[in-house]
Amino acid sequence: MLSITAILLLLFSCGKSNEKKKDAVIKKDSISKTFVETEKDAEIEDDSLAFKKVLSDALKIASQNSDKNKFQKKYVLSSGLEVELNLDHHFTKDFPHLIIHRYGRYGVYIDIYSKEDHKFEKVISHEIETITYRNDTIRDINGDGLKDFVVEWYGAIGCCLKAFSNVYLLRQDKKTFSKNFEFINPTFSQQEKIIRGINYGHAGYTAMYKYQWNGEAVDTLESVAYEMNKEEKKTGKIIIYKYRADNKKKIIVDSIPDEYKNIEGIDWFTGKGFE
Repeated sequence: MLSITAILLLLFSCGKSNEKKKDAVIKKDSISKTFVETEKDAEIEDDSLAFKKVLSDALKIASQNSDKNKFQKKYVLSSGLEVELNLDHHFTKDFPHLIIHRYGRYGVYIDIYSKEDHKFEKVISHEIETITYRNDTIRDINGDGLKDFVVEWYGAIGCCLKAFSNVYLLRQDKKTFSKNFEFINPTFSQQEKIIRGINYGHAGYTAMYKYQWNGEAVDTLESVAYEMNKEEKKTGKIIIYKYRADNKKKIIVDSIPDEYKNIEGIDWFTGKGFE
């Protein structure tokens, strides 16, 4: 079993494929670093300090409404910072959760609090660059019947397909969440408790992966890539590396397995329309 925070998901580099690694999740690196180099450090620091005060003020507003289990408020500060408070039974009927969004020039901050006995306890704190942020959703990702929190974003620099999802799993206590799981170009299959996806690399020359949820961890099941000859040209065959108990088994087949044909980004894997 592979811990999600201990694994670096880069089976293939931007230039050439590399089937030797069985990494499960890619960490944020140069792919997600964006425009901050061109901005003044003082401005970034001021923005960060302002965000902290805004959160403190938002929690005061939430506390004033702690007798409720449903409450919404949106406002814009003179600095341009946008704030959204949303208290509701977002994840479960048993406990309400308060979600606070703070939108600014440089970053989007998302803080989630569980509410019990008129008190708020922070259970998630997530920060992402504004330029990369797409949205966040609430849905069951791992098929355990509980709704999870997912932040979706797209890398601002880099040569290749780079849609990311950060996943926080709701625990059985229905109040707290797991650590952050980060996947690149994923397609989640709730029914199978499986994640399939495309690794980072050039169109037609990267690999696909297949992971399985294992509680608050993810197991690597297999990786799929085109077979290459000595001249680094495709032979038309597909190599499947299967991982079981730290043993890797290599299988060569004639075509892409059916279970991968409808995942998001499949054309990037085949190179169709990109070569």
